[in-house]
Amino acid sequence: MRTALKIGLLSVLVLLLAANVFAGGGQEKAGKIKLVYLSKWNVGEVTQEIVNDAIESWVSDNPTVEVERLWSGRDVNAKLMAMIQGGESPDFYDEDPQLIEASLGKAGLALDLTPYLESVDAYDINKKVINTFSRGFFEPWTFRGEINTLPIQQYLNCFWYDKTMARKWGFTKTPDTWDEFIQTGEKIKNLGVAPIVLDGGIDFYNLYYFSHLTERHLGTTAFLDAVNDKTGKAWDNPGYLKAQQKVKELRDRNFFIDGFEGYQFPAGQIDWVQRKGAFILIHTYMPIEVADAKPDDFEYGSFPFPSVPGGKGSQYDLATVVGGVAILKSTKDPDLAFDMLKRLVSMETQTRMAQEALNVPTIVGPDLPDIFADLKQIMAKQTGTFLCVACGPGAFEPELAQTVVYPLNQEVIYGKLSPEDFIKQVKAKQIEYYKNK
Repeated sequence: MRTALKIGLLSVLVLLLAANVFAGGGQEKAGKIKLVYLSKWNVGEVTQEIVNDAIESWVSDNPTVEVERLWSGRDVNAKLMAMIQGGESPDFYDEDPQLIEASLGKAGLALDLTPYLESVDAYDINKKVINTFSRGFFEPWTFRGEINTLPIQQYLNCFWYDKTMARKWGFTKTPDTWDEFIQTGEKIKNLGVAPIVLDGGIDFYNLYYFSHLTERHLGTTAFLDAVNDKTGKAWDNPGYLKAQQKVKELRDRNFFIDGFEGYQFPAGQIDWVQRKGAFILIHTYMPIEVADAKPDDFEYGSFPFPSVPGGKGSQYDLATVVGGVAILKSTKDPDLAFDMLKRLVSMETQTRMAQEALNVPTIVGPDLPDIFADLKQIMAKQTGTFLCVACGPGAFEPELAQTVVYPLNQEVIYGKLSPEDFIKQVKAKQIEYYKNK
């Protein structure tokens, strides 16, 4: 989860980087080329161990190179600033693509990986690196025509349910359309079970419904098109109102679990895994978070957010959050740096990401663990990838998100604001926000 500290440091970071763009980078020490890998992972985390092993394997194959690994945890931005102030920039920066873009990309300090992706062979697959990813995968991570982050881990968003209970309820088919979703929810509600579980205290989780529905109605860039429009005119498209009306429909039908407004994370997902509700809409990191509370006979099932009548978005356009790695332009040997970086998206490394860290692999091909059996079939039908804009501060304009969009959406979810008033207020407040910025 992104923190406000990360966002607040970015403007200072850009200035420091610009002043130090040619400092640091690959260095020679005791006859060896030295690369520095700065990471957001903590020592002992599963992902850290997988990344470390991949780097160690590459170093073994390249004995003339030394890779210093700095495991800085979620305070990685502060560490980056300290390194820059000390006159040493890292060669690699491990973070989320939006933060990499905000800190390095906009300042022209991140290496454009596109030429490498298109021309370099993958480590253990007979393809160019870019062809090991699904078609269109890099579209959300392309800024100003450049790709400055190589995604190494992925969390997809989908509905989750318990197949064991579904069989008891006579629930034999997952809903593909909004009408089917409503019909299924009504049947489950009539059995005395809440159709949907929400963690009411997590405002950006509650935005999942509206953001998905805007994209199903208007296409994969719809939500970002609206919140990035300084004139506010984008909100006049009736698709946004239709999306929020469907959110209201869920509340009006009493689909949300009783008392969700008072839930504090992780109360909602714990209640869900303990079978107090049928569905939860959340990313693929959820199973590992509820592992200790899961009944022994719980069987994970999943399905994508349903389509809407006449919508421009596809049911199999999947919302994702990724973590990745950038190479700084100041590195002294970008070819060598990319050769190491591609090891993190090898079949071996990505298989470990799936099996051990329970991350969805970023490349096509690795086997998924049993809990992702349905997800594997969903991904086989994937028609597009779009940025999950409901995943905390930093997914889009942070202050606008926290002071305008999240609070107003909460009011709709809580039944205190109509969809019509939501559109009026979000438009007016967004215009004022950008005017004063």
